[in-house]
Amino acid sequence: KARGLTDKDIKPRAVLSVISNAKNEMRSAEDFSMSARGPREQKIAELFFAYEKALKEAAALDFDDLLTKTVELLQNSPEIRQKWQRQFEHILIDEYQDTNAVQYALIKLLVNERRNLCVVGDDAQSIYSFRGADYTNILNFEHDFPGTTVVKLEQNYRSTSSILEAAHNVITKNTERTDKKLWTNLGPGNPVEIQAVYDEAEEAYSVASRISAQVSIGARNYGDFAVLYRMNA
Repeated sequence: KARGLTDKDIKPRAVLSVISNAKNEMRSAEDFSMSARGPREQKIAELFFAYEKALKEAAALDFDDLLTKTVELLQNSPEIRQKWQRQFEHILIDEYQDTNAVQYALIKLLVNERRNLCVVGDDAQSIYSFRGADYTNILNFEHDFPGTTVVKLEQNYRSTSSILEAAHNVITKNTERTDKKLWTNLGPGNPVEIQAVYDEAEEAYSVASRISAQVSIGARNYGDFAVLYRMNA
């Protein structure tokens, strides 16, 4: 509002998302401004500077600052870095494929000379690149931490072999990936069905039609069905 902007010009939530992604990549307002392209990014760069100024005047940090400022502190103060390296003798990290640049920097700063670091992750399950996650962190792990022992957990307890084979045939198309193949004792199960639809409306209509058809012939009741979906956004 102070800059005469409205939701029609640019939405505050969108600006915050861009700023958050920049901070997760350890890019300052100055860094972002130097690489800004086009009027929209240039406007966001102006708001980024104003946002940082407002935070400083309020002696405040936002959620992303909790990581970036910690990294800066550990980088710039050997004494504090050594204190926390002694504090954490063992470091365990789950869902490692979803770490971003600032988290990766923090990990490297906290690991001491004993390198008692254990991570669990799967590059094939990296789905958060839209919020800064970098799957190459897990691909580069053995290079960044030489002498690593790798344990592959390839038995799957949830899915049938038909599902695993379908997933494997898709994921092997990735040009950058770790070498593994899941297997199961659950047997082949039903074949995987693939149905192509035009859009989300046709998808919903298709699901509803199949349910309705089963109910109309008396094969099922409505209470026999469940529709699973990823998130309600």
